[in-house]
Amino acid sequence: METKEQALAAIQEIMEQNGLTQEDVISALNIAPPAGEKLEYEILYTDGTHSWFPLVGKTPWGVIIFGCAIQLKEIPDKMSYNKAQNFCAKTIFKGKKCNSGSKFFWEKIISLSKEELDKLNSYLTSINGQPLKGEYWTTGKCNTNDAWIAFLYKAQQGLSSANRHGKFKARRVIEIAELE
Repeated sequence: METKEQALAAIQEIMEQNGLTQEDVISALNIAPPAGEKLEYEILYTDGTHSWFPLVGKTPWGVIIFGCAIQLKEIPDKMSYNKAQNFCAKTIFKGKKCNSGSKFFWEKIISLSKEELDKLNSYLTSINGQPLKGEYWTTGKCNTNDAWIAFLYKAQQGLSSANRHGKFKARRVIEIAELE
């Protein structure tokens, strides 16, 4: 007979092979989730699984918001637009490349109220991430020389164009639909 740990590992493997989350199983079994265990934001883990519930033994990669997972931490250095795009694309989940987030995605982040952005930043920090602040490249190009940057400061948030040779931060982003 298998140990409890072996049986649970086998169940987890079957769930992953079939694209099921803990939430899916709880829902199918018509069981109420344990009080207080559902997370504030769904998490994408480094192995490509994602869940609204903590997954033991898995490492969080990012937080899912607006249908995309945004990495817990910024890329290490400020980079030019092309270098940032190439750096982001080196991270691959289930055969799909990450990017620096579309202009549309960053517009949604910028449109969060101060309270919503503070909640997101607190959550990121609580799981060893970095808050969203400062200026980030998007994937959007304005013209042959410029690209869009999203800026998030306490007093002001918005989009601006910047020369693609300028150096700004980036955050890896991937659409969850691409992983399904």
